[in-house]
Amino acid sequence: MTAAAFSHPVFLLPSAALALAALLLGLWAQLAPGFAIRVVGQRPLLQGLGLALVLGGAGLGLAEPRWGTPEVPRLTVQVVVDASRSMAALDGAAGSRWATALAALDRLWAQPNPGIRFSLDLLTGDTIPLLPPGEDRTLLRDALRAAAPGDLGSPGTSLGRGLPQVAAQAEAKAPTVILLVGDGEETWESRPEALARATTFLKGAHLPLYALAVGRDQPAPVPGPGEQVSTAQPEFLRQLAEGTGGRLLAPEEDLALVFQRLAQGLEPMPMARSILPAHPEWGAWLALAGVGLWLAAAGRPMRRWRPFLLLLLAPALPARAAAPVPESIRAWVAQAALERGDLDAARRWQPRGDLPAHRLLAAQIAVRAADPHGALAILAPLTGQGSPRPVPPWRAPALLLAARAWVALDQPGEARQLLERLLLEQPGRPEAVHNLQTLLKDPPPQPPKPKKPPPPPPPKPSQGARQDELEGMRQRLPRKPSGVKDL
Repeated sequence: MTAAAFSHPVFLLPSAALALAALLLGLWAQLAPGFAIRVVGQRPLLQGLGLALVLGGAGLGLAEPRWGTPEVPRLTVQVVVDASRSMAALDGAAGSRWATALAALDRLWAQPNPGIRFSLDLLTGDTIPLLPPGEDRTLLRDALRAAAPGDLGSPGTSLGRGLPQVAAQAEAKAPTVILLVGDGEETWESRPEALARATTFLKGAHLPLYALAVGRDQPAPVPGPGEQVSTAQPEFLRQLAEGTGGRLLAPEEDLALVFQRLAQGLEPMPMARSILPAHPEWGAWLALAGVGLWLAAAGRPMRRWRPFLLLLLAPALPARAAAPVPESIRAWVAQAALERGDLDAARRWQPRGDLPAHRLLAAQIAVRAADPHGALAILAPLTGQGSPRPVPPWRAPALLLAARAWVALDQPGEARQLLERLLLEQPGRPEAVHNLQTLLKDPPPQPPKPKKPPPPPPPKPSQGARQDELEGMRQRLPRKPSGVKDL
């Protein structure tokens, strides 16, 4: 193992020196019998070796060796784009340098990047923050297109002063890198001063810088008032990136693949921001082996005292001492109990291991036992923002179980976010589609429009009005002649 594989390598050298001293003292006592009083059966060389293992194991545990692959990849990429007037020079692969930078970032944000967040800052003579870390790729593209080279901030470019301001925004100990897209021109101070200032701050913050150079290292005219020329400085960007632990990216390189490898631990990062699992338990095992070797070589008097030492340790043991049951056996018994409907036995044998299969079974038992909070706590390491590539088989059941727990807590919004994340990672997943359709309730139908009532019938004339009308008709009719009709 190298020093880069430890969280705190400062403990390695002192512990190695103490272990070597203990080993040399044991060898001296073995070769020089008059150096110390030796009891019957004592082996000083083995005792020195045991003490050396104890000291070395203590140093190894404190140094925290790190290796393996993180279960939940995560990374924050602070994107810094040079927005000075020189970026309008027409010597880029896609026209202007600004258009070339936009095209490269469009390729990066064309597809989802699970587990990776992006922030966005512009760099001129000032640092102009645009967006905090997030995963909204459409918003990132739109925010970048709202700016134009030379329109914001002070004129020129100050890499030596601007990059430390960007790095100061990073969360402490969070896995973070900086992506600088620009032409590499420094106009506020000399390049050696800017290089020393930026690299010193970024190395102190454990922030590697990855640079993408746009433009050519030949003079190119800059459109606009006045006759100005600009020369890109890719060599300066290379020195800046390598001085902070990063590198200069090739124009045709796949940026998404680079950051996915960083997020999954496939490429090295500073240990202060590493996401590789730490294994301090290896130091404890080494120290325990040293204690056992020291006791075995201590001689006959120590063997006589061993039963009394065990009696002294007895009160510290639990009252119901039992041999530890492997987590795989506990999971098998709990699964069998869950299948036959014995929830009490399933909870009693619920596995507590960190394997994804054990966590899924424990979360399923918690959901059955009406403990959604416990299920969400168990599933938290499996339902993060990122997922390894290729997508592991436990990812979909974990997100579905977590969504079910949020529904039990009457928070369908959280469940909907998890189901949408599952569909982004595994499009067309039938369970997620069905559950999402269940959560999205159809809007209630609109009530039908009321029909217009028919016009009311004309009012019937009253009997008195009818009588008056008949009386008028009688008065208008000619009267019949009265008397005897002549023959």
